Amino acid sequence: MAPRKSNRPTFGALPVPQARSARSIAVSSDVRFDARGRFSRIGPLIVPSTHPHPRPTSRLILLNSPIQPEVFIGNDVNTGKYSIWSFIPSFLFEQFRKYSNIFFLVIALLQQIPDVSPTGRFTTLIPLLFILSVSGIKEIIEDVKRHKADTEINNRTVEVLKDGEWKWVKWINVGVGDIVKVTNDTFFPADIALFSSSENLGLCYVETANLDGETNLKVRQGIPETVELTEEADLKRLKGSLECEHPNRHLYDFAGKLKLDGGSYLALGPDQVLLRGAKLQNTSWVIGLVIYTGSESKLMMNSTKVPLKQSTVDKLTNKQISMLFILLICVSLLCVFMNFLVADENLWYIPEYRDLSKASVWKRIVMLFYNFMTFIILFNNLIPISLTVTLEVVRFVQALFINWDMDMYHADTKTYATARTSNLNEELGQVRYVFSGT
Repeated sequence: MAPRKSNRPTFGALPVPQARSARSIAVSSDVRFDARGRFSRIGPLIVPSTHPHPRPTSRLILLNSPIQPEVFIGNDVNTGKYSIWSFIPSFLFEQFRKYSNIFFLVIALLQQIPDVSPTGRFTTLIPLLFILSVSGIKEIIEDVKRHKADTEINNRTVEVLKDGEWKWVKWINVGVGDIVKVTNDTFFPADIALFSSSENLGLCYVETANLDGETNLKVRQGIPETVELTEEADLKRLKGSLECEHPNRHLYDFAGKLKLDGGSYLALGPDQVLLRGAKLQNTSWVIGLVIYTGSESKLMMNSTKVPLKQSTVDKLTNKQISMLFILLICVSLLCVFMNFLVADENLWYIPEYRDLSKASVWKRIVMLFYNFMTFIILFNNLIPISLTVTLEVVRFVQALFINWDMDMYHADTKTYATARTSNLNEELGQVRYVFSGT
């Protein structure tokens, strides 16, 4: 019987297994196979196999290669608080963290019960819906502004080496392994390993105010082996690999090694990394290799998801509403007790269905509960619903005034102040901690 012919490609005398995942296969002279045709790692290269294997302990990036050993995430960023699907549950969760909204919701539900509410069914429900509507519109407007800011950042352009030429590419389309050229007074689109610059010895100066708040310029320098890589032809012929640690949030730490054209390993450290969010200053241009993009950049890994924050006023209001609620319970219980004392008297102003003079014990208990709910509804104005409406409207208008304030306008960059979260307006200018040294 003739041996079955295999359609699998061969590498030397051994078959190369086909990839069964989204990962790409990088084939180089550093890749070898065992007797069963599995990939093995020789040197810095990591090549996926068809067999289960643990995640590599480092990230490998191939220079000038359309195929990378693994699939990397895109360079788009999203700092929005909500999405289309998460808005309603997240918004309702945030609103009902306020005790006043919980209280008015309970009152609105009680008013729907026949024979309990002495007021209209929609007396509290309509104001509550108005409060939620105003808050929802305010949150939508603020979150749309966040998404617009993200879109503006994602659509910024940078020069990327494509087919041996510099081409303008949107930040959102920049990927790990791209060689980029950043010019003076512009932000870095991703975390970049510095190769060369317009200055001698590959020096450049960066401003990291968006990262650590420091306005003084910091010096970064490429390694001597790459400072001469300034021409398109040299960069196009560049071959090799860069191996570095997996993405992490440590701004001042980095460990990596670069291997060019089969040479020895070259160590890379924090002085060779240009972080997203930093700005190039006093340097005409720099050239580098993208190593971390999008949410894996150090800036974004230090930027946590927008939390559901409460201001000091909200916390104080919750505390006072809790005290008022306790007072409301006490007053209602007192009224129920007084009602119980006169329950056996046949008074002309008490309806027959509430006359307990001939009622059973169970009916008395039920009616006492009904009376308690009725008094809760009657005295619910102890907790003013107008307070919540006023707070929401004042915060929204105050955020508009902050955005329009010319005293906070930066003429050099033509930038206005932006109140991204109006819920925290009252926290501006507050000092909580004072540090002093001797």
